[in-house]
Amino acid sequence: MKMWTTALAISMVAAMTAVPALAQDKTLNMIVIEGGDTTAMQAVVDAYTAAHPGTKINLQPYPFAQFFQVAELRLRSKDAGIDLVYVDAPLVASYASRGFLAPVDASIDTSSLVPAAIDAGKYDATQFALPINSSAQVLFYNKKLFADAGITAPDGLTAGQSATQAEVDTLGSTKRWTWEQVADAAQKLTVKDGGRTTQYGFTVEQFGELYQLQPLGESLGTDVIAPDGVTAKGYLDSEAWVKAGTYWHNLYNEWAVSPKSLGYGEAASLFGNGQLAMFAGGTWNLPILAQTGVDFGVAPFPYFEGGKVLTPTGSWYVGVSAASSNQAEAFDFAKFLTTSDEGTRVWFKALNQLPVSKPLLDEISTATDFDAFPNNVFRLGVYDSLNTAKARPVTAAYGQLQDAFRTAFVDMANGVAVTDALASAVQKFESAAARVAQ
Repeated sequence: MKMWTTALAISMVAAMTAVPALAQDKTLNMIVIEGGDTTAMQAVVDAYTAAHPGTKINLQPYPFAQFFQVAELRLRSKDAGIDLVYVDAPLVASYASRGFLAPVDASIDTSSLVPAAIDAGKYDATQFALPINSSAQVLFYNKKLFADAGITAPDGLTAGQSATQAEVDTLGSTKRWTWEQVADAAQKLTVKDGGRTTQYGFTVEQFGELYQLQPLGESLGTDVIAPDGVTAKGYLDSEAWVKAGTYWHNLYNEWAVSPKSLGYGEAASLFGNGQLAMFAGGTWNLPILAQTGVDFGVAPFPYFEGGKVLTPTGSWYVGVSAASSNQAEAFDFAKFLTTSDEGTRVWFKALNQLPVSKPLLDEISTATDFDAFPNNVFRLGVYDSLNTAKARPVTAAYGQLQDAFRTAFVDMANGVAVTDALASAVQKFESAAARVAQ
């Protein structure tokens, strides 16, 4: 009996001493987009794990072109190998409606984050994802190519100049170029040699993507889909979107000022090589372009003449998989990434995307560190986020909308008639949305 009691005591002590190790030694897996996003996330992971040595976080990166499909498949299959997932803002509703994401831990204090960004992470009044950052789109232009062509460049922010938030606000409110001005300049800046284009006038960074192109039609007065989230007829095929689609079609065909089928990152590469005079892209290009030696300026994102100024917004969120067995630990990292002073600063410094942290936004607007170029470009992002930003539509069928939209705009760039491409997109989306709604 004494031997049994002693053995029991030893086993109980062993069990008690093992519990903390089991509770602390955790490995979390997170799927992210490869490239700069993975590098930035690794910097945050390193900062977090330095203070939490019992937690290991493995990043599983996928190329941008494959990420959405991979995330969909792995979440839908309840893959227990995912704890944390990078979530594009408009996909929160789609993921949450199908039970892919766990509701955010109610103890996480989000008061330091921009309310609109918090709301975009909700579905059916429940928080399912936390915003990592927002985004700002601008017009990059090569000053030398404009000067060589004898064309006046847009008003913008350039090297050697400083700008207060008030001055940037004036730039955004009164000196913004129209899409018509972009097209006119682009035609003069496009150079051909023996039938081959050696210098393009303009392009967009994200070829055919709804995120970047949504303001085209909506600047002319019509949303991409109806508020019900499932109706596209009368919206995506409206007069406004036909005009926007015609403009897009002409960039690649009638005017031939834009290169077709650019992959992600290729616009910045062409611009850095002096083969592209202008491109619309995200502020995350600033550190990339600063290393090219190109003398460039940054102007506000354009709008159609007579239309409303609208700019892309929204970016990546972090969610915790409903299939994860490590939800408490995953939410602790998500909290560090999105709400802590250290986590938000590490991310901003690494990726150069517009924050959703109110203390960081206040610092951008007021600190002298952001007076000079290129840091003052973030003040343009602050202006647009407060005055012109338009979120993508909230619909459980966002993935289907994105696919239909992309197909239509790729087709138009390749010469398909605008009305045909838009009509096909309407039919494709509404059929898919009806299946999602069932």
